[in-house]
Amino acid sequence: MPARRPCRIAAWGCALALIVAAGASAADFSSSNIELLYGHGFDDSYTGANSSDRNMATFTFENLVVRDWGDSFLFVDVDSGHLVDFSGARRDHSAQVYAEWQPRLSLSSLGGGDWSNDLVRDVFIATQINAGDDGFYAGMAGVGVDFKIPGFSATGVNVYLRKDKFNAPTAQVTAFWTATLGGAGSDWISEGFVDICGTDHAGIDIMAQPRVLHDLGARLGGRPRLWYAGIEWYYHHNDAMTTSVPQIMIKRMLP
Repeated sequence: MPARRPCRIAAWGCALALIVAAGASAADFSSSNIELLYGHGFDDSYTGANSSDRNMATFTFENLVVRDWGDSFLFVDVDSGHLVDFSGARRDHSAQVYAEWQPRLSLSSLGGGDWSNDLVRDVFIATQINAGDDGFYAGMAGVGVDFKIPGFSATGVNVYLRKDKFNAPTAQVTAFWTATLGGAGSDWISEGFVDICGTDHAGIDIMAQPRVLHDLGARLGGRPRLWYAGIEWYYHHNDAMTTSVPQIMIKRMLP
């Protein structure tokens, strides 16, 4: 199983998001980027982020779309290294693919009134589909809330009912954020998420990937918000294991 692991959504949730998206107007906002990460210390047999020399490189594509009906976030990871399985035996391939799609439907767009106030930006029907090339799948459906917090361009919490390939239905709470560090005009940002969910045999599972990035474009060539570099921390803990890996990271925004 590859690195990031929340869950696959029920089929009706996926279909609903597609139907609404098909009839929606042009995107209010969209953003895509590619990322390259590298770190040493990967021994996470629980998720498959596990290599014989503990080194791993990850190539990531991300896409975010915000529309009047809600939003959609997609990422695809390609992990590369001397991959080993749960028992420590070398796999017959050196790369693995994992993806998540996270569509959310705004309750305000359903005619349920304006949910925004001084603290809340919007409330959503939140769904998620996760899949890996090893046959892993997971799905979630629940409720999401985005907040208005000074210094944060995006921050929120999604609460899901989760079902994956290996565990009975359980709950998951996901918090995420994007923030400017050091006030307006700063070249430093923080992004990340924290997932907390139950498992059948390993207790509470915590997955976090916070990152701190510097806007290189603002310093090199006068092209801000194009190239970023910094550190991402891969942290995964449950009763069976703990993996904690700092990774160097380069991020390139796409047109």
